[in-house]
Amino acid sequence: MGRYLERAQHTARYVNVHYFSALDAPNLSKKEYVLDSISCMTGLSYEYDEDILNLEDQNLIYKITLDETNPVSIKSFINNARENARGARDILSSELWESINKFYHSANEYQSKTLSEEEILSFTEMVVHQCAIVNGYIDHSLLHDETWSLIQLGIHTEAAGQLTRMLIAKVRDIEKTEQLKLGKAMETYQCIAMLKSAEGYDMSRVHYKSVPNLKKALEFLILNKDFPRSIIFNLEAVNDCLQKISLVKGEEKGSVEFFAGKLQASYSYLTIEEIQDKILPFLEKTLDDLYKLGSLVDQKIS
Repeated sequence: MGRYLERAQHTARYVNVHYFSALDAPNLSKKEYVLDSISCMTGLSYEYDEDILNLEDQNLIYKITLDETNPVSIKSFINNARENARGARDILSSELWESINKFYHSANEYQSKTLSEEEILSFTEMVVHQCAIVNGYIDHSLLHDETWSLIQLGIHTEAAGQLTRMLIAKVRDIEKTEQLKLGKAMETYQCIAMLKSAEGYDMSRVHYKSVPNLKKALEFLILNKDFPRSIIFNLEAVNDCLQKISLVKGEEKGSVEFFAGKLQASYSYLTIEEIQDKILPFLEKTLDDLYKLGSLVDQKIS
């Protein structure tokens, strides 16, 4: 359940930030460039044609938001979260179940295959808002016992993975701006979009007291232990959850506890200077490690 909620809200934020920024942004953020960035972040394998390259047709936006035949659409994530919650309803609070059920029915109010700009804005904002409400009930209406820890384990594992996918997409976007020699202003614009996609723009400004650049944005989203969406923050949270539910000693090789602890330790002493010149291979390796972590978590709780 927690994983599907994270996937839904990360996708919704990314679509919201990039689709609407493209309407009044510099040329490179328009049309197929934006569609390609969104596709990269969601992992959607999609063949473009002339119609899809026209944003007014919104084929890709529909496929990512409401298409229930697409397993990586926001609507599919919401459906799966509700089904998971239904299966565990006897150990969830009525408030949590009702918030998930309301979320599901709110999403069902959007049916059109040709979403207007207002509907795209309304839908993505609704998803982010409802996910925040559900997460609030997870934190404040459940006992913080093994059930809560298992939900949190899924949330933080998925949060790290989704953020890594977003960073890969944005680093590739920035590489394109460099290849086309569009200048520092465009790079700054992409860094701001990166931070806003993780709801980190304001806190980055507070932390650095300056306009974002690529080095600062990456450091903030990867290595800042105080920012709750950063990769290192979520890896630490994964290990905290595992300690609460585990009967296996952390040093036992092959266990999820061993792998998660080793992964966290490798991040704890990193500096941005060590990885910034090879950031894309680093992020791709991180994503592979997080896929392995997710698989080990699935084996543990199944």
